[in-house]
Parts: sequence; C-alpha cells; structure tokens
Amino acid sequence: MKYISHSVEDTEKFAEKLAAGITPPAVVCLSGDLGAGKTAFVRGFARAFGIERGVSSPTFTLMHRYDGSQSLKHYDLYRLSDFDELTDIGFEEETASGVSLIEWPDGFMEFMPPDRILVTITRGGGDNERVIEVSE
Repeated sequence: MKYISHSVEDTEKFAEKLAAGITPPAVVCLSGDLGAGKTAFVRGFARAFGIERGVSSPTFTLMHRYDGSQSLKHYDLYRLSDFDELTDIGFEEETASGVSLIEWPDGFMEFMPPDRILVTITRGGGDNERVIEVSE
C-alpha cells in the first residue's frame, strides 16, 4: 500500500487508520531518514489506542511504553549495534505482546518476527510531502 502525505497531520491520520486494523501482538518496523516523519507516524498510531499525549522519540531511553486500549511500545534502535544489546533490553519478550513500533530497524531485520509490518517513509516532491509505503 502506498500513501502520499502532504503534512504531519496527514501522516498522523494515515497511521491512526492503519492502527485501527492491527491486532496484537504486532510489530511495525518504521524505516526512513532523520526527519522523515517516523515519530509523527507513531503519534497517529498511538491515537488509535486512546493515547493522546506524551509520544516522543525514545532515542536515548531506547523504548517508551504507552498504555491505552492496547499496550504500545515505541523503540528507537538507532544507537544499538548488535543483537546482544536488543537482548539486554528484553526485546524478544517485550515484542511478544501488545503492539511494538520500531524506529531504525534496518540493522536488525533478521531478528524481527516474520509477520512484521514494514512502513517506509521517504521525502516526496514538496517540503512537507512524504511517501509512506506499507508492506508485510
């Protein structure tokens, strides 16, 4: 599925609609450059679970947990370099329940579950345009 977003709000609305069709446990991998809109996507996704505030990138904490109608875990793997570091944060156990959104999964795709959803966000033609591609 491919979607063209024209604003941060569009990205959030698209993510919220996508989240409405997700059944836990689920892992959603978010790929894209810095500033592409991954955290905006997570904000919209969280809204579908009744989480309205406090969504931010977990760059230095590695994971944020949000409680809403479903448990939502938001990971940022940018600073990790190997699987042992994933193990240290309890990644396998944590992603086995609820919904996990994972920013910067690229170096760890072989450790993601086979039924993961991959969301790739790239810059489009205009300053605020983003191309969002969803694949399984």
